[in-house]
Amino acid sequence: MNGTSDTFQKRSMQEVQEEFERELEQPSYIKEWLAKNTFHHSRFRDAKKLVRMKNEQGCTISLCFPTLNEEKTVGKEIALMRRELMERNALLDEIVVVDSGSTDNTEKVARSEGAEFYFSGDILPKSRFYRGKGENLWKSLYVLKGDIICWIDADITNIHPRFVLGLVGPLLEFTHLSYVKAFYKRPINIMGELHYTGGGRVTELVVRPFFNLLFPELTGIAQPLSGEYAGRRELLERLPFFTGYGVETGHLIDISRIFGIDFIGQSDLDVRIHRNQPIESLRSMSYRILKILLQRADDMGRIEIFQDISDSLQVITGVKNEYSIEKMKVWGIERPPMITIHEYREKMRERAKEPVAVPDEQLGPLPYTASLMFHKNLVIPRLKGSTKREVIGEIIAVAKERILDKKRAEEALLQSGEIAETPIGKNIMFFHAFGDFVDDIVPIIGLSSEGIDIGNGNGEHFHIAFTFLAPEYLGEIYTKIVDSLSKVFSRMEHFEWLLRCKTPDDIIAFLSYLEAKNKIIKMLDLENEPELYI
Repeated sequence: MNGTSDTFQKRSMQEVQEEFERELEQPSYIKEWLAKNTFHHSRFRDAKKLVRMKNEQGCTISLCFPTLNEEKTVGKEIALMRRELMERNALLDEIVVVDSGSTDNTEKVARSEGAEFYFSGDILPKSRFYRGKGENLWKSLYVLKGDIICWIDADITNIHPRFVLGLVGPLLEFTHLSYVKAFYKRPINIMGELHYTGGGRVTELVVRPFFNLLFPELTGIAQPLSGEYAGRRELLERLPFFTGYGVETGHLIDISRIFGIDFIGQSDLDVRIHRNQPIESLRSMSYRILKILLQRADDMGRIEIFQDISDSLQVITGVKNEYSIEKMKVWGIERPPMITIHEYREKMRERAKEPVAVPDEQLGPLPYTASLMFHKNLVIPRLKGSTKREVIGEIIAVAKERILDKKRAEEALLQSGEIAETPIGKNIMFFHAFGDFVDDIVPIIGLSSEGIDIGNGNGEHFHIAFTFLAPEYLGEIYTKIVDSLSKVFSRMEHFEWLLRCKTPDDIIAFLSYLEAKNKIIKMLDLENEPELYI
């Protein structure tokens, strides 16, 4: 009897172990997601049916092509979509091209085929202009009118209505989906011959291994870098956009962590044929994408990065005994969610039948906390100055490499300065300046144990200085940052402990702790517990 029982127990344990190993290799939630949210485009090939669904739902659909020198292919794509999905079947409400500054006949060709054409730099001019696909997509949210937005690359040589039907269809049929990615076979052209394996090199060599290591929830995405996708405006306007390479991976990670992976679907479009990029371009693309993946992994606490990642890619060049290191700038910034842009919100209010102000809670959640924005090179553990002018001089000095016009930035900061009302009093000063003297948010922290004279004649002092330099269009994010940081000091001990921190890393870590603590208290509904001590 015991032998039979032991055999049964051993067999059961072995089965449990095998099941556990299978679960590690492919978690059950990935299998469930694949079964529920993966489709073949043929399911949505009936354009008339999709038009009926669109009309029943009362929604509008925009198709947008982001372009840069695509005169050879963009005309054919626009003509086909206009004929099949606007004239024969009224699925699309508009076709728009947003261009990065083409030097060929892209604009002429696009307009001749009936598309609306915009130069990205002319859209939201106060927000400045950066060249890149992600920039075009972000700017397009402002000019497009649709409730559903579909983006398609303009270099496809085997263009077909399925590139729209297969992406828009799932959004019309399944209300739980808000973002649909394309996937397909990507043939590679080798010496004039198409080979149906070998395409998607950056996906297979960079993104897929990285997802498996640090973002396992996204391993079911067949083609994370595919250039065709569609989404609902209410989701897209709440996402940040990277301006250059990496906008696709940024979207997937941010949707997954902010809304959940069930919001994402994918559609098999069979085959996509386009020009293959040279290895030099793929090298830069890989570097930029890898930097974004590392940045997001650090933001989410899955890794910890202890130094700034350079924007320069170094490559060895030369032959025989003549070698040199060439530095290549791989640039790009992160655009904030479009819903945070004042002009966009005003435009959306004008379009609404019953204009309603956008509540503050609908501006988020933003994909980062305030403390994650700080970098140790922009932290001053001990300010030497004792007056406002001296302190701002130190701040400008430490951030000089990030400031385009130091004189104008300093003048603007001298005109600013607001004491934050915190639960422990008025020990914190916020300096801010908005203008084109910086390209992105530049946050600086400075501490002073002795205190700095406010300069109002009342002898008041502050001990913590938070400084923010930013372009005009990021001004509204600043208010959210101030709100978050001014609430973290709920006890006098927090203030005193921060002043004891001796290194930039210690200061950033402590601010992160305070923000996390506040989030936990709010999540557990403990805000009204006066005796809570953490």
